[in-house]
Amino acid sequence: MTAQNHHDIAAEWLTIFADALETANLEGVTSSFLPSGWLRDVLTFTWDNRSLAGREKITAYLQNTLSEAKVANVMLDDRPGLSPQQSDFNPAWVASGFTFTTAVAIGQGYFHLGQDVSGAWKAQLVFMSVTDLKGHQEAGPEQGLYEGHTRAWIDVHRERRERIEQDPYVVIVGAGQTGLNLAARFRNMNISTLVVEKNGRVGDNWRKRYPSLTLHTPRTQHPRKYSFTPTAIHQAHSRIFIVLYQPYPQNWPIYTPRDKLANWLEHYAISQDLVVWTDSHPLPTPTYDFNTRKWTIVIDRAGTPITLHPAHVVLATGLLGKPRYPDIANKDIFGGTTMHASEYVGGHPFKGKRAIVIGAGNTSADICQDLVVQGAESVTMVQRSSTCVVSPKTIAETITRAWPEGIPSEVSDFKFASCPLAFFLTMLKQFEKQAWEREKDLHEGLIKAGLKLNMGPDGAGLTPLVFSRAGGKYLLCRIKGVDIVCQTPHSNIAAHSPTVAGIDVGCADLISVGKVKIKQGVEVERFSEDGVVFNDGSVLDADVVVFA
Repeated sequence: MTAQNHHDIAAEWLTIFADALETANLEGVTSSFLPSGWLRDVLTFTWDNRSLAGREKITAYLQNTLSEAKVANVMLDDRPGLSPQQSDFNPAWVASGFTFTTAVAIGQGYFHLGQDVSGAWKAQLVFMSVTDLKGHQEAGPEQGLYEGHTRAWIDVHRERRERIEQDPYVVIVGAGQTGLNLAARFRNMNISTLVVEKNGRVGDNWRKRYPSLTLHTPRTQHPRKYSFTPTAIHQAHSRIFIVLYQPYPQNWPIYTPRDKLANWLEHYAISQDLVVWTDSHPLPTPTYDFNTRKWTIVIDRAGTPITLHPAHVVLATGLLGKPRYPDIANKDIFGGTTMHASEYVGGHPFKGKRAIVIGAGNTSADICQDLVVQGAESVTMVQRSSTCVVSPKTIAETITRAWPEGIPSEVSDFKFASCPLAFFLTMLKQFEKQAWEREKDLHEGLIKAGLKLNMGPDGAGLTPLVFSRAGGKYLLCRIKGVDIVCQTPHSNIAAHSPTVAGIDVGCADLISVGKVKIKQGVEVERFSEDGVVFNDGSVLDADVVVFA
């Protein structure tokens, strides 16, 4: 099929679909879908995110919302990467972007077309999302010349900061990547925003992780330079790191190390002119006045209480929450050290010690390797259940196919988001047999090492775990010289730390030669004075136990 064919098919279908939308012809809209088609909507028809499967559910959803939305100005999107083309999901489909407006918003959409039994082109997937509210678009870059080039930027910035600190419209709690990105987005919409961060420096939420941490996805998936639109917010769960307006340098490492990421966040707050109070946190308990429509919130700023009255308070305190410590009996009698992975700052103090690391994911692997390198007497990794294992080559190919170098990240994001998750998982399940075959060589080595394997929930691989558990815990290591990625699902003692992976960390090599031993299929039942007792009755002596 030629590019002209793609364009003609997309244009003909969109003409019919657009007419139905603009005239609020519900039957015309639903008949544009295949019987099994999906509509994915982000704020277009309601102030919500919805995915509807089948004409009946689409009809019910649009019954009372289609006419009120007042969809208009529906046109094909001819921008590179969004113009009509072969669908990434099925080579027999045609896909294209489109733009539209509603009564209150500017929108962007994407569709995938397939043929019905009669050969007519109908929608298998339609994605519609609000990108801007009319009258509230971003201000864009400043000229950089202030009051006729008579005032210095530093003076203007100081005055702006003082005004925000005195009376912010929004207070964001947390200066991690989400809090900073929201603040940058609001600044570009001229919304005065103050960010409060409990740590001493922006980026400390990463600096305090274990030293060998790196992001587990290549940089093409995590640098962001587009507006933080509702669609972008909805997509964020599929990425480990986002940065708006400010892509990484071209020579940035493919996999970002912990401290570079921390420094980048700190630099980002400075370069985006964000107002951040460090060593600060809200005190209990903010109250809301429904008459003034303002909050009263007291911020402890480095020991000084400051009362503010913002219109909005945003909690951006992290996806994973506080560290999770399992409730294990007799912990008080254990003569050694216990800690959560978030407290692990390196293995040097444990030279010559016997270590147990609870968990079989990326964090556990990094810690196990570090303990071996730092001279621990013995290191044992405890794998409670089974692990989904895929090669980094598979992961890299998948990610670079969806987020290729040279394609604007906002385009890749939008196209990926056009597919409802439930539909995507159904597609993945069809390839379980091929997935097992592709990873056969890797699996043989891991099985010999004592690890128990699976291919993800319902055979759909890692993706369901990424979306349902923020990725669980990955392990990127080497066995017989080949990199592998492992994920341990459903661990009730897994560390609540970022989902990350390293390159060539070497843990599988250490496992294969016995320097990291595997204890599989058990849980710690109780502590003893000298170690732990597992629920199968076995005992293992230890000087340190790390929950990872």
